[in-house]
Amino acid sequence: MKYDFKTVVNRRHTDSVKWNIQDNELPMSIADMDFKTAPEIILAMQEKLKLGAFGYEEAGEDYFNAVSSWYQLEHGANADPTWMIFVTGVVPAISSIIRRISHIGDNVLVQEPVYNIFYNSIENNGRHILSSDLSYHDGKYEINWQDLENKLANPLTTLMLFCNPHNPTGIVWSRSEVERIAALC
Repeated sequence: MKYDFKTVVNRRHTDSVKWNIQDNELPMSIADMDFKTAPEIILAMQEKLKLGAFGYEEAGEDYFNAVSSWYQLEHGANADPTWMIFVTGVVPAISSIIRRISHIGDNVLVQEPVYNIFYNSIENNGRHILSSDLSYHDGKYEINWQDLENKLANPLTTLMLFCNPHNPTGIVWSRSEVERIAALC
């Protein structure tokens, strides 16, 4: 199937949250795609529309197997479908992870500057924000490794929300950086 990543869809005045701005403004508030949806997704939605009945559904075994296959193909990782749960988005997933992995009163480490919803997800679940701020040198952000190690060693730090690519800096962490963070965690 051929994908079109060159044609930009004009979504101004279409109820788009991202594009609900003045005509002379650029949207910088939300990560939303500006190219057409993949044909396979449109086809699957058309099939649901033909049915003419909509209700509560659950992701089936085929969904989790497809996710597992994608991880194997793209990353060489064995993602067991029985480990997976379906969530409606990144934000609910973050809150669920915080509740499952940590306890009320624990520290959850972030790397500021960071996507602001991390703060809400941490505080709304009764945890404390602990930041190992990224250092800014010569026009780029870097990890303060000593600070990160010290804060992860705190017994009350039970979880780190790791963003890759980092939001909002756009840094794609190198393999060695990811492996070093994983070892520290």
